Amino acid sequence: MPSTVYKGDLSEVTLGKEAGLLLTSANSAGHASGSPQTFTWTGHTPNVAGAVAGSNTSTITFAGGIANSPVLSTKLRYPEGILVGSTLTFHSSNGTSNFAADDNASTGITYTIIAFTSASGASVITVTPALKTAHAAVSNTGDSLYINSLGTPTIDVGMAHASNADASDETVLTDQFVGLAATVNLPDTKNEIKRQHVVGIGRDVVVQVAGKQQNEGGTIEVMMNSPRWFYYALGRESFKDRTASGAIVSGTLAVAASAGDCHLTLSALTSITVGDYISIEDDSNIVEVPGDDPSTQTTGTGGTTWPDSTAASGFKFTETNEIRRVVALNGSNSSVTKMVWLDDPLHYHHVIGKNFRISRYDTGSANQSPDVDSSTLLITNPSTRLLYSGWYVPSFCLEHSIRNRDVGAHSFETGATNLPSSSSDAKTLTRVFRGCKVKDWSFATDADAEVKLTLNFDALSVYTDTGRLDAANEGDRYTAHRMFENTANSPINRKVAGIAPHTQKPYLFYNGIIKSFGQQMARVTKFSLSGKNDIKQHWTIRGTDIATGAVTEQVPFAGTRFPNLAVEGKTEYELSMTVLIDDPLLWHELRHAKEHVKGSNPVELTLTKQGTGATREQITITIDDYIIAEAPIPVPEDKGVLTVEVKLLPKHVKVESIDTLFHC
Repeated sequence: MPSTVYKGDLSEVTLGKEAGLLLTSANSAGHASGSPQTFTWTGHTPNVAGAVAGSNTSTITFAGGIANSPVLSTKLRYPEGILVGSTLTFHSSNGTSNFAADDNASTGITYTIIAFTSASGASVITVTPALKTAHAAVSNTGDSLYINSLGTPTIDVGMAHASNADASDETVLTDQFVGLAATVNLPDTKNEIKRQHVVGIGRDVVVQVAGKQQNEGGTIEVMMNSPRWFYYALGRESFKDRTASGAIVSGTLAVAASAGDCHLTLSALTSITVGDYISIEDDSNIVEVPGDDPSTQTTGTGGTTWPDSTAASGFKFTETNEIRRVVALNGSNSSVTKMVWLDDPLHYHHVIGKNFRISRYDTGSANQSPDVDSSTLLITNPSTRLLYSGWYVPSFCLEHSIRNRDVGAHSFETGATNLPSSSSDAKTLTRVFRGCKVKDWSFATDADAEVKLTLNFDALSVYTDTGRLDAANEGDRYTAHRMFENTANSPINRKVAGIAPHTQKPYLFYNGIIKSFGQQMARVTKFSLSGKNDIKQHWTIRGTDIATGAVTEQVPFAGTRFPNLAVEGKTEYELSMTVLIDDPLLWHELRHAKEHVKGSNPVELTLTKQGTGATREQITITIDDYIIAEAPIPVPEDKGVLTVEVKLLPKHVKVESIDTLFHC
C-alpha cells in the first residue's frame, strides 16, 4: 500500500513576482487612447437594491473584455479570492467622470478589497469603504482603476475559471524556480489570542477571542546558481540593452512611463505575444548608483557609467535600461497603439519615444534567447545586469503545494479521476504566501564547496485553495505548479522558469577570486556578507461590515486580521572574512581606521562557473565605502597558523552578473 502521509518529495515550492494591474475602461464603440481593452465596470453603492448589504462596502462588477487582456468575457482573470487584502484606487478620465468623487488624485481615497469572486457570472470585487459614486454608475471611456502591487500576485491570463471547482484551471504566475533550495521554511501562520480573567467569576479564563494574524519566520537557503535572490535582497536592477540585432521587433514608447508602473503603451506593432520580454533601451538616461565618490563629476560621461565603464575605479552611474515579461496584451496583434502589462513594477522613468526591443525564449539562440553550450558552458546572447540597493525592495509570493501521493489533482487535468475522499485522492493542499519581502540575508562561501545564500522573510497574508471544500463538484480549483511536470517541462519552459539547461550547477568556492586592499587575497578561507532591510509590518484599522467567514473563504475574515503594509527601513551591511595572514597589512588598516570610499581598494568577490567558453555565468560582488571594525591577531594555542576574523562595515553593495535570465 502506498504511503498516505505528506512527504518532502511530494512538496513543491515555486516563486512568483507581484505586480499591480491598471484597468482602463473602454466602451463598445471605440477604444480609449492607449488602452483598447473593451470592457467596463459598474460600481454599486451600499443599501440600495442590487447592491451589497452593509453600510461600509461597495461592489465593482465587470463587463466585456477581450482575449489576451486581463478581462475576458466579464471575468477578471484571477483565482477566486486571491485579491482579498490588496488595495485599489480610482482614476477618473476627466472632472465629469461618473467616478470623479472617488478619484485618487483629487480625494486621496484608497480602497481595500475584502472579497473577489467570479463564481456566479461576471467578476465582482467588494471594497471598503463604500464608493462615493451614485448607485450603478458605469465607468466612462478612459476611467481607470488600479490594483496595487503589494500582495497582488502577477496575473496569468492563461487561466480558466469555471463555476465548479473540479472544472477550474486557476493560476497566477508563480512559475519561477525558487533555486537549489537546501532548506525552505514557510512563514508560520499564528493567531494572537486575547485572554482575560474577570473579577468575581472564578479562576479560569472568561473571555478568549482571536486577534490579529501574522505570517512570520520564512527562511530560504539556496546553493546559489543565479543572481535571482540578490534582486529581492537589494532591490534595484539595471540591464545591458539587447540592441536591435536578433530582436523579434523594435519600436518606441507611445506614452511616457513612470517608476512603479506595471504597464507600457507601445507604438504600433504586430509581432508580440504574452510571454515575450520587452527591454527598454534608455542608455541616454542615467542615475547615480549609491556610493561616496570623492570626485566632482556630476554626469555619466568619461567612462564612469555602467555597463560601459572604462575607468579603473569603477562606475558612479548606471544606464536606466530594464527588461520585463509581458503578461497581458490589449487584444490580438494589430497596427494600433498597444498597451502591455508587465510582471514587475518598473524601476525608472522613461520618456515618450524611447526605444524598446521584443525578445523571446527559444530552444536555441534565436529571438535573442540566451543559450548555454553543454560542453563549454559558453552563453550565447548572455544577459548582463547590475543589482544594487534602491528606495524599496520588491515583494514576491511563494506558492506551496503538498500531496500524499504522486498523482494529479482532481481537476480539469485528470477528468473524473482522483476524486476527493476516494482511494486515489492526493489530498492536495495549495497555498500562496503573498506580500513577502526579504528582511535580512547572508551570503557565504568557504571550503565547503558550494556558495550559499540564506534569506529571511515574512508574508502579509496567505491564500488557500478551498475548492475541495465546496458542497458539490468539489476539486482543486487552483492548479498547482509542479516545476518539472507542468511548468519547466521543456527546454524553453526551463528558460522561462529561470533554470535554463546547463545552469543548475551552483557557484563553487574554488572558482572564486577575492580582491581587497589593493591586492588579490590568496589566503581567505571564508567570505561572509550579510544585509538587513529593516522590514516592518503594520496592521491598520479597516472596519468592514462582514459576517463571520465561511470555511470556503480563500483568505479568512476578508483579510482584515492580516497586516496590509510591509515598509522598508534603514539598510545595513556587514562583511567578515577569515584570513590566514602573512603580512601586517590588516593591522595597519585597522589601527588607522581608513575609510575606503568608492574607487579606493574595494573588496571584490568574483565567481565564475566552470567551463571553457569565453562568456560563462559569472557574479561579481563589490563592497565599497567601508572601514575595518575588527581584525584581532591572536596567539594560536596550537602553535599553528595565525587566523584572523576580519570584520568590515560597508555602506554599499553592488552585484554584477552575467547569466541566462531576462529578468531576475
